[in-house]
Amino acid sequence: MKRIWRLYRPHYAETRRLALPVIVAQIGQITVGLADNMMIGRLGKTELAAAAFANTLFSLPLIFGMGFAMAITPLTGKANGSNDYAELLSLKKAAFAANSIMAVLLAMACLLLYSAMPFMHQPESILDYSRHYFSVIGLSIVPLMLFLSGKQFADGLSNTKLAMMITLGANVVNILGNYMLIFGKWGAPELGLVGAGWSTLIARVLMAVGMLIFVRKLYREQLQSVVANVKSVTASTLKIIKLGIPMGLHMFSESSAFIVAGIMMGWISETGLAAHQIVISLSTFGFMLYQGIGVSTTIRISQLAGRQVPSLLKRASNASIQIVLGMVVIISMSFVSLSNWLPTLFTTDAEVIRLASQMIIVLAIFQLFDAIQIIYSGILRGMADATIPGILTFICYFIITIPFSYWAAFHGGFNEIGIWMGFPVGLSICALMFHFRLSYLHRKLNLEMQAS
Repeated sequence: MKRIWRLYRPHYAETRRLALPVIVAQIGQITVGLADNMMIGRLGKTELAAAAFANTLFSLPLIFGMGFAMAITPLTGKANGSNDYAELLSLKKAAFAANSIMAVLLAMACLLLYSAMPFMHQPESILDYSRHYFSVIGLSIVPLMLFLSGKQFADGLSNTKLAMMITLGANVVNILGNYMLIFGKWGAPELGLVGAGWSTLIARVLMAVGMLIFVRKLYREQLQSVVANVKSVTASTLKIIKLGIPMGLHMFSESSAFIVAGIMMGWISETGLAAHQIVISLSTFGFMLYQGIGVSTTIRISQLAGRQVPSLLKRASNASIQIVLGMVVIISMSFVSLSNWLPTLFTTDAEVIRLASQMIIVLAIFQLFDAIQIIYSGILRGMADATIPGILTFICYFIITIPFSYWAAFHGGFNEIGIWMGFPVGLSICALMFHFRLSYLHRKLNLEMQAS
């Protein structure tokens, strides 16, 4: 037992070190989201509903862009792990080139969504508010992608604190900007809901500027001795695009499934939709922690892949799985034991509380599979394996999860709870498929090392 502890202790420590800044930054983002909703809510329920509609639409290009940018981390981590400074310099420049291209494409996607908003059968009362707000936050996709270029590059160098500090600083600006521009404080014009959009845009521009300034200092001495020509930067840019598109589709599939679940819940009842929103909010807490470990796992695996030592890869992978399993046990037990009380923090409606309590039990079940597939996904990203996982994710969410949820809710007689029943089924199959994929890659790597 002591020998096992000695072998795994460095991996536990390094994974926690990398994950903590990611988790803190995510907590900051959630805090900003809550502050946004609280301040917008003071304007009225129409503005709050308009913001919810616009943010839901914006989340589609946003999440794809975040997934696309993740491709930078494993490529950077592998180059860093093998001390390939010429490749690092090429990737540093290629990261901004690839994300700039994607930023333009995503901005065009936002324009299409803006044009389609009047045809989405939303209440007329929120449409003008939603379009004005969306027209501003849609612009923020460009500086956000530039920020993610530097963030993912820095993550690949094991520097997760840089993005954390910039994000937390921008969060403060965002909250203060909301107060100033929504309500017309400190001499600013009173812009209402659109003011929240401008505050978000300003904060993200500052994030991009801050990241561009600080990322130039990363590995400056090591990179001064190498040169990145147009050919090498172009090659690295194509690597990022090739890896980034399936990673973007992976994240897009997962988020879209929950959006579709919310839409289907609205087909059943307003009570079910309210309960669904409560439990989704609670699930964010666990997801935030698991995702933090997943990001740190990608960094660790990508760097160890550069050293080409299969035993270290497997040990680091197992360490991340063990950490997240411990988290799942504690969080799921807490959710189950508090399932009747937690919904009361959000509402006093007895029927909503009853439904939400039942959904929390389902949440506790599928969190196990969700956490495992997040870590497996992080390991696969670290090994620069994205196409097959992207296809598997699409199958699990759109071919298995959503159809099963629809059947359980509308034909199986489970109604609102049926919508949530698809997630344990789809996520368990996803985790199993990722396990088989990872086992195959480990065997392949071992054979390659033996052959060499």
